[in-house]
Amino acid sequence: MNAGELLRRYAAGQREFSGATLSSISLNNADLQGSDFWNANLSEANLSYASLREVSLREAVLDEANLKGADLSQADLRETKLNCAILYGVTFNGALYNETTQFPLEFDPIATGAYFLAPQANLAEANLCGRDLSGVDLSQANLMEADLSQVNLFGGDLSSAKLVGANLTAADLSEATLARANLSGASLRQADLTRTDLRQAVLLGADLRTECQEANLQGALCDDTTRFLEEFDPTAAGIYVLKAGADLQGVNLSGFNLAGIDLSGANLSGANLAEADLWGANLEDADLTGANLIKANLWGANLTRANLTDADLTDASLSAADLTGTMLEDEELGIEE
Repeated sequence: MNAGELLRRYAAGQREFSGATLSSISLNNADLQGSDFWNANLSEANLSYASLREVSLREAVLDEANLKGADLSQADLRETKLNCAILYGVTFNGALYNETTQFPLEFDPIATGAYFLAPQANLAEANLCGRDLSGVDLSQANLMEADLSQVNLFGGDLSSAKLVGANLTAADLSEATLARANLSGASLRQADLTRTDLRQAVLLGADLRTECQEANLQGALCDDTTRFLEEFDPTAAGIYVLKAGADLQGVNLSGFNLAGIDLSGANLSGANLAEADLWGANLEDADLTGANLIKANLWGANLTRANLTDADLTDASLSAADLTGTMLEDEELGIEE
């Protein structure tokens, strides 16, 4: 296919050019935004000053291509080969790339405003609204305050991701894994949660006014500020409701971030709170009989009149904690200060 034919097809409404052989083609100054060049061969192509906004170049070959001054805003560059390409003056704002994208030596895509999609990636406040991220692995990624509204995350892995304050309104999360993800304050209103794995997810203050019946919410955490549809029963779905006076006997909250939580008067007897972050938590009058608090962070916690009989506080931190009237055996004080 030559340049004239491609431009005629584009003008007629065609956007699908995946797998096309376009090596050495001259498309300088061309407007091709929204096109799909998945797996196309564009090696040595002249794309200088071309508009390639929202173009898919996944798995495409652009080795030695001239992209000087081109606009690749919000383009998909995952698995793209750009070895020895000319990238002077290229706009990459919001473009996507991953660990297998090949850039010229010494080129720094992060400095251009592109988004790196990978486990543990830092995507805080990223604008990914409406993007196709189906099947992506963003486990343990930082997506705090990110705009993920209307995004396609079907089958994606966001396990243990930080999604505090993220906007997931109307997102497709069907068959996605968000186990142990922190969704505190996030909006999932009208999101598709069909067969979504939200086991042990933190949903404190989150907006889940959407159909949750097919989601796996076993062991997830919510509080009085978490919002569900009126007919939804969080307790019946296996969610732990964290609030003052709650019955949480024997629950597994190991490793959770519960800083500042109000569990005054709660029944936490036999609970597993090993390595939990309870910094500044209110545990006044709480029953922690036989609880596992190994390596828990209780710095500054209010434990006034709490019952810690037979609790395991090995290597726990109780610095600045209020232990006034606490029921605690002397031999249990082998703890970190």
